[in-house]
Amino acid sequence: MVASIKVIEPRYYRWDPLYHNQPYSLAVEKNGFLFISGLTAEIYDPYRKSYIINNLSLVDQTRVIFEKMGSILDAAGYTFQDVVYTVDYALEPCMPEYRQSGEIRRESFSTSMPASTGVLVEGLPNSVALMKVNAVAMCQGREKKAIFPEGTPTWERFRGTTFWPGFFVGDDWFWLSGSTGRVYDTVSGREIYPNGIENQRNAIWENNLGQVMLDAGVNPSTLVRTSDYVHPAGVAERNETGYRTSCERAESSIVVRRLLHREALLEIDATCYLGRDREVFKTQTDQPGKEITSAVRCGKVVFCSIIGSHDTVTGQVSNKINLEWQLNKAYENMSSVLETAGLKWSDVVRSVEMVSPRFSFDHAALDRVRKSVYGDIIPSVTTVTANQILTPDSDFTMELWAVLD
Repeated sequence: MVASIKVIEPRYYRWDPLYHNQPYSLAVEKNGFLFISGLTAEIYDPYRKSYIINNLSLVDQTRVIFEKMGSILDAAGYTFQDVVYTVDYALEPCMPEYRQSGEIRRESFSTSMPASTGVLVEGLPNSVALMKVNAVAMCQGREKKAIFPEGTPTWERFRGTTFWPGFFVGDDWFWLSGSTGRVYDTVSGREIYPNGIENQRNAIWENNLGQVMLDAGVNPSTLVRTSDYVHPAGVAERNETGYRTSCERAESSIVVRRLLHREALLEIDATCYLGRDREVFKTQTDQPGKEITSAVRCGKVVFCSIIGSHDTVTGQVSNKINLEWQLNKAYENMSSVLETAGLKWSDVVRSVEMVSPRFSFDHAALDRVRKSVYGDIIPSVTTVTANQILTPDSDFTMELWAVLD
């Protein structure tokens, strides 16, 4: 029997009775994976016929977000314990209450924490909320196996947090929470951030994510996707070093407003796949002889690297003043990636869209083009405003996940 995408439609969703009309699905499920769109605390007010926020407190907004998530999980036959990955996209005014809002996460996830990342972004298009949270769940998610034995460096660093630094789900999957590049300074006896984004990147892979994988006995060669969250102060050095090179994993990146730790220039989260049925798809870049990984298939799940509106031959953006043109070009570029990986648009289950500040107001164009591409069944979608788009002169970029039949 061929598995198809199931759109999750809660029978009673009191925060938005019009959710069926949105240019995205609240959540979609396929082959034992559930993908939840970015959720905010907005609710529909029938008297104003618009979406409002009832409370400016981040703690209260977080509670509404997790109530919504709980309703969606229940409608799909999942629980909070099945959630394996969340990303918080928050605004700067969240910071005074951000740590306190973690108690809502603790209440929800209890003793089965997901991998998680939290960053500050420039904005949330078409929203007055303080934070947007998306999530991924697995039907076996409640059977997570966290590997950081008491007394290990990982246990000492992460005990008491509202996320797990790394865990197995089944025999094939290992999920890693976002980590920044702190190192232990023997002189001061405290953790510090080294200067420069590349030094911090090395610290992430050697001391932080690398240590988590070492504790778990997971080989770095099993990495299949990474997401970079880049501080604006690290962009110039990142571009100068030409970081993105040929590798065996799908890569995504977003320039955020800043990271939760003020001295951090980079945060990375990642996923490893230990199964044998892995396939890497590569494409040529605008630089002769240079390839990048455009997608990685892990069993039935496919992670597509981030892609924007540049010309894949010249690397240039031809129309810098028309967002709709850039959107169509980005979808055209991604269509080539999907075709190379043997995918259709109907296989896409998760889309994370990033738009530049100058076009973040034009959510109508984002919605219109998305609907024209996907038709009746739209995947889970999260749209945020980045500080800037890494591709020069580009105003839009997106990362997709897909699940095969």
